[in-house]
Amino acid sequence: MSSTVENIKKQYYENYADICIAADSIVEDLKSFFTTFQRAYLLQIKQYPLYRFESRVKSWESIADKIERKEQYKDVSSLNDIPDIIGVYVIVELDEDVDKVIKLFEREKNYLLQNSHITSLEYSPTRHENGKLSHHYDGIYTLKGRNRLEKYNFEIQVRSEVENLWSNIEHMSFYKNRTKNRNDRILNRLKEHSYNLLLQADDVLSILRRERMKNDLLDLKEKMTEALENVFDGIKIRDIEAISDYLYKCLALPFDSVSVEELEQMFIAAARIEREQIDISLQLFQPVAEHRRLYEYLLANMSLSDEIILKIGLSVSESQAAIEYLLSSMEEARCKNCGQWLNYADADFFAAMVEMRGDFYCRTCAESLLSYCTICGSILTTEKVCRKCANKRHKKWTSKTNTKQIR
Repeated sequence: MSSTVENIKKQYYENYADICIAADSIVEDLKSFFTTFQRAYLLQIKQYPLYRFESRVKSWESIADKIERKEQYKDVSSLNDIPDIIGVYVIVELDEDVDKVIKLFEREKNYLLQNSHITSLEYSPTRHENGKLSHHYDGIYTLKGRNRLEKYNFEIQVRSEVENLWSNIEHMSFYKNRTKNRNDRILNRLKEHSYNLLLQADDVLSILRRERMKNDLLDLKEKMTEALENVFDGIKIRDIEAISDYLYKCLALPFDSVSVEELEQMFIAAARIEREQIDISLQLFQPVAEHRRLYEYLLANMSLSDEIILKIGLSVSESQAAIEYLLSSMEEARCKNCGQWLNYADADFFAAMVEMRGDFYCRTCAESLLSYCTICGSILTTEKVCRKCANKRHKKWTSKTNTKQIR
């Protein structure tokens, strides 16, 4: 073992206790950060977060193996040259939740850097051999140590429960056994097959979660309908659905046992909030860059359900979370082409078109993209003439042909 590696080993064992403390502190700072934004980024259902944290300090054996095996670590001179001494894992319930965490880090990184001991955080994605994108962040954590600032390199990995399970299986069964042998092809195929089975499991769990939410919301909507109609005028089914979704995802209510009377009391408290208070809270709100257009749209086109949600947010002292929830919800129904938020009629109508299924377009963009029948003007999916007009034309042509034959 070289003198440099011996020196790094000495640094590692001398600072091991401090490194472990730093690892725990990083997790605590991230927990506080996530708690602040989990409602706005739809990272909770009922009062339950959709994420958890794990951390580890890399063993000396792993560090020594990395220095020996990887070319980029051949010239390391100190422990600070190794970026992932501390590893933190943000593990979310489903694969669809990973993007929410990436958005949170991307949009609120400045808040995290200003309100924690994390002084640097850079996104460094990699792609696995199976083609799956792996989400990594390289960071620096700074703590005041013995008469000086101590800096600790760390890595954050964001992954789903299924990915976390696979990572542990892969590490134990494949990563530690790197000896080449004639069964490698078979092992790789089995590895790929196993991973695909786990991805299917994630899809099934996603369906189960949606069905669970539907059932919970059905019970909640039944209670809410009566309570809302007793307090607010002009309530429609769409308003009830929007408000129940907000309550379900953002407020810590005992949904299984809450009564109509308790919901009604909450709505009465919200009804006392004046529109002027809503306007002030909106004026004080600073949207992230990606939400500025949606924010302007919300100001100009506030619906009854939007107003009630904001009133509820103000009545429970969580107005910012209510605004961020509305903007995040609206983000899901933006025009794919121009980014403008859609009204329900456009979204329902144009998403049903075969050429646009799965995407949303505003009326202006959709009309420029759609094709129309040259005879009757109805919307086409293929060709230049709709099926109805084509049949009519075919019948007309057949009739003329038969007449000529008779003559």
